[in-house]
Amino acid sequence: MKRQLLPFYVFFLLVFLLTARLPFFWDKDILYSRMAHWFLDNNFRMLPVDLDPGYPPSLGYLLALGWKITGESMFTAHLLMLPFTLGIIWQTRILLDHWFRGKAVTLAMVLIMADTTLLAQTVMFSTDLVMLFFMLLALNSIHRNRRMLLALAVTGLLFSHMRGLMVAGSLGIYDIYRNAGKKAIISVIPAWLPALALFGAWTVFHYATTGWIGYHDGSPWAPCFERVDFPGFLKNTGILLWRLVDFGKLFLWIVTGISLWLFLKKKLKADDSLRSIVLLITLSLLFSAPSMLFYAMLNGHRYLIPVYYFLAVAVAYVLFVRPETLRFRKAMTILVFTGLLSGSFWIYPDKIAKGWDATLAHLPYHHLRKKMISYIDSRHIPFDQVGSEIPNTYRIDFIEQNGDERLFPVADLQRHPYVFYSNVFNMFTDAQLDELKNEWKVVEEYRWLQVRVTLYGRGK
Repeated sequence: MKRQLLPFYVFFLLVFLLTARLPFFWDKDILYSRMAHWFLDNNFRMLPVDLDPGYPPSLGYLLALGWKITGESMFTAHLLMLPFTLGIIWQTRILLDHWFRGKAVTLAMVLIMADTTLLAQTVMFSTDLVMLFFMLLALNSIHRNRRMLLALAVTGLLFSHMRGLMVAGSLGIYDIYRNAGKKAIISVIPAWLPALALFGAWTVFHYATTGWIGYHDGSPWAPCFERVDFPGFLKNTGILLWRLVDFGKLFLWIVTGISLWLFLKKKLKADDSLRSIVLLITLSLLFSAPSMLFYAMLNGHRYLIPVYYFLAVAVAYVLFVRPETLRFRKAMTILVFTGLLSGSFWIYPDKIAKGWDATLAHLPYHHLRKKMISYIDSRHIPFDQVGSEIPNTYRIDFIEQNGDERLFPVADLQRHPYVFYSNVFNMFTDAQLDELKNEWKVVEEYRWLQVRVTLYGRGK
């Protein structure tokens, strides 16, 4: 098995070496940088309210500890993520060995790793990468009946992110499904108790010291938790469906649709392995969907990573294991791989918000942003005269770890004489985009592939 995993390890080690200096990118990544700076500057004291996300800040502590040992650098931040990336490869192989056989395992691993949303996480400081590792470790522990390791994995899940709680819930039901026919369901519970007790203790402690759980009205993230009305629910439903097929995932669903048609025609039979994989897809979606449907801004692609992962496993199983698909296996395999690889090039018009943190298409932004900052400096334009938007409005030191404490203010088109815009930014309104295009002049612009950064100046 080690020899078969070597190409995957080598590939992701090369990815690490090529991207180990990339700055923090999205607001979720920059949040951990801000946490780590606070911990280092304040002797690891509790976070202030504007940095407290309402869930255990484990990665913030990890990053701060890494920087305490090595000094603040992006290399250290990326290095801390590398074990989780390699761990996902290792745990994926163990998982596939449970359901697959022979050459199908390697093909399945390539298909799973071809997803641009998963690949994008491997070049960032990503809580989703940590969550995915512990999800796979927990799932393999269930399959192997290693209950102590399961307890450790579930603890990692619960302390990785609030969505880890959702993933743990789906795996808890799966654990009961796997064991209900073999032993009393109550025997499943002990492995889950330590993690739940620790998470419960942290929640009680957090409430006792802050007076709130999850979020509060004054939280920077409170707008994300606003309940939507019925039209908003319908809109979120459309967004959820879009997220499920976006960035090349559409081609996974095409194979899924063909498989369903074969099943209805009784030309494809569901075995125990396929039923288990489909159950994991269903549970992952059931636990992920409610927050995406009922709240205003909790609909990122990353929230569906467990669904994407198990969907890819299901498609690989149908294509590479089941003999019923042999006659169209080659054509469907080419279609799926080509479709997934195309996902990094699915870019929409500027007025459509995109999940740039869920695609490799964002990579040119880092170089273009630095190039534009150099241009602004060369023209001696003060930063306070240049408006911009998230994620470009945080202190540069939080983004690059270079000691530069300057920042761009949030754009005010009535006040700022310049605007630093990129099609990577989602927060500019349609009206602002129209005004910039029609009433402002382009002072400088840089492009690479599908990403561009533009410095606008007031007036034509």
